[in-house]
Amino acid sequence: MRWVPHLALATRLRLAFAVVALAVAQLSEDLLTAVPWVLLVTTLDLGATALLAGRTGGTPVRRRQAMAVMGAGAVAAGAGMAFGGLGGKALVFIPAYHAGLRFGRRGALWATGIGALTAYVLTWAGARFSAVEANRIGLFVLGGIVFGLLGAWSHHIDQHEAEEDRGPSLAAEASLLLRRLHELADSLDTGFDAPGSAEMALQDLAEQLRSARSAVLVGSTGERPVPLAIRGLDRTPWPDPSAPGSLLWGTWHTGEPLLALWDGDGERSVVAVPLHSEGGGRLGMLVLDRAAATPFTDDDLASVQSVAARHSANIELSVLFASLRERAGLEERERLAREMHDGIAQEIVALGFGIDSLRRIARRDGLPIADQLDNIRAELSRVLADLRQHIGDLRIAVRPETGLGAMIGGRLQSFGSTAGITTRMALHETGFRLPAHTEVLIYRLFLRLLVDARHSLDATEVGVELNVAAPRVELTITHNGSSHLTQRDFEDTPLASLGGEVTVAPYGLRGVSVKLKMRSRTGAASATLLEERIPQPS
Repeated sequence: MRWVPHLALATRLRLAFAVVALAVAQLSEDLLTAVPWVLLVTTLDLGATALLAGRTGGTPVRRRQAMAVMGAGAVAAGAGMAFGGLGGKALVFIPAYHAGLRFGRRGALWATGIGALTAYVLTWAGARFSAVEANRIGLFVLGGIVFGLLGAWSHHIDQHEAEEDRGPSLAAEASLLLRRLHELADSLDTGFDAPGSAEMALQDLAEQLRSARSAVLVGSTGERPVPLAIRGLDRTPWPDPSAPGSLLWGTWHTGEPLLALWDGDGERSVVAVPLHSEGGGRLGMLVLDRAAATPFTDDDLASVQSVAARHSANIELSVLFASLRERAGLEERERLAREMHDGIAQEIVALGFGIDSLRRIARRDGLPIADQLDNIRAELSRVLADLRQHIGDLRIAVRPETGLGAMIGGRLQSFGSTAGITTRMALHETGFRLPAHTEVLIYRLFLRLLVDARHSLDATEVGVELNVAAPRVELTITHNGSSHLTQRDFEDTPLASLGGEVTVAPYGLRGVSVKLKMRSRTGAASATLLEERIPQPS
């Protein structure tokens, strides 16, 4: 009987009716007479259950087959009522309840009616009809109607719950979500701008207590910290939170608030509190410090925690929205790269094969156009290599473990090996990372200079110097070939809205030097470090 617990509750209830019928038959001393009918009705009931089970159980064909088996079960129950003694009369409960459960009120009534009609007809045909027997059959038929209607009620409740579970369609849910996002964007002062939301948190913090330097760092598990907003300086001065044993390591990894003294740029009092997402995971942290002469107190720590709790939801929403926007852009670039690879790139390859065939024929026949075909084939190979580089550039994939320096270094090495140009790179990166969209924009600026160097016929050297101390970035790209780039070409760069400034200057005799300097969008001058206006104790 180990299979019984795996049956549905309704099936076990109908089996209980069969047990009740056997118990009544035992009490009335006609058990042997009732057993065959009990087994027949139970077998037909389980057969109907099997037809309605599984993925195909709801098909019209299976439902008609199950209805026929239930009808046969109702006839068998009626025969059991006529010839199975007192215990057999309880068998009508089984098909009545099952039909009501599967087909509603009408199913309960027709199953009970078939059983009652069969019982009366067989009783009269067997010359066993009497007023007492008719009353007994009528009493059990009435009970069958009651249990059948209970099954129909369960059927109605199940349908109602299924409709509630289904709820609105996925399209309707998406529409409601997008409409709510529009409402939220209109209600928030900064919309879904992540740095703007972080700046609001720092502004709220500045109204609560005084600090010399403050920052909002974000990053999920496994990612390096990203400064979304920073005040009082143009770089992140604290040790990398992802480095074991550093000042902020405990807050970054365990979520424990920090109130401590730190001997960094002079002795400083530091407060760090975690920013939690709605799901309870790590979103980032809020950090601030000032001179140790006026240390933070426990009340100050509580104020910072209050600010973090108020702004965590807005910051998380902005970060998630920025992530969705970046993913959409990357998917579009991937689609373009795939179409270029499967379209024009394959056509150029086929064209190259055709030129190779003409070259072999020209060489064999000694035609004078053989050298010209060789030149055309070489130029076509160069164009194809350039196209493949562009396809690779479109497939920019910013990953947590791959920083800006790794992306630029790998691309520069690939460029030097394919173009035959000498490359050099100087790199310095701290443990703090730039936002992903900022890294992509800087990488695109770097690619623009590589394209200029490739199109320059006399370029022999490309140099890159990158210094990242988030959110500050300094990038210098030079090449010694002829260039037509001017300052006007970078006036509309999207990096300007992020605090970036691009300058173009000559390099060597014919080359060009493009320099990017980027600080926090609202960052203060670093001189603030030396002019802290914080009350000092007398």
